[in-house]
Amino acid sequence: MTRILYATAYGSTQQYAEELARRLGVEAETIEGVDAATLRGSEPMIVLSYTHGPSLPAASFIADNDLGDRPLAAVAVGMSRPENARKRDQIRKMLGPFAAQVQRFYLPGRMHYSELTDKHHSMMRMIITMLSMKPGKTDNDRAMVEEYNTDVDRVDFAELDPVVEWAQAHGA
Repeated sequence: MTRILYATAYGSTQQYAEELARRLGVEAETIEGVDAATLRGSEPMIVLSYTHGPSLPAASFIADNDLGDRPLAAVAVGMSRPENARKRDQIRKMLGPFAAQVQRFYLPGRMHYSELTDKHHSMMRMIITMLSMKPGKTDNDRAMVEEYNTDVDRVDFAELDPVVEWAQAHGA
């Protein structure tokens, strides 16, 4: 049976985790408070989390815990275009040599500026200010600037299909 763990900040990662769990016939659990003694095993494990700049709890969780000899997948949910996120492959960078043992997926998320904490809103304002002045903006940069201060929802459960296929190929 596949184990699904997740960390969410504003809810889109939880939506993905619950839909993935539904498709695989299991329960999704939050990373917070998970009993470390239950982490070792041989069944596939999928760890999902949001990505906020350099923070990606799924990668940190995998790097910081002894998860046993099992198939592992990390799923990052964020506002970068999935193709840009895949190319940048932040999870690989965070896991270093261990990355070869972890299948990595990148899914589009949701950012509702109306729900952001003051701290996150201030951080986004700073990022957008820097991006606005950046010469040679990428498509991703331009989209972030254009969408600043608007509610954007790119959650797409069809993006879970490759994750489900991976889990099924590993015994789900």
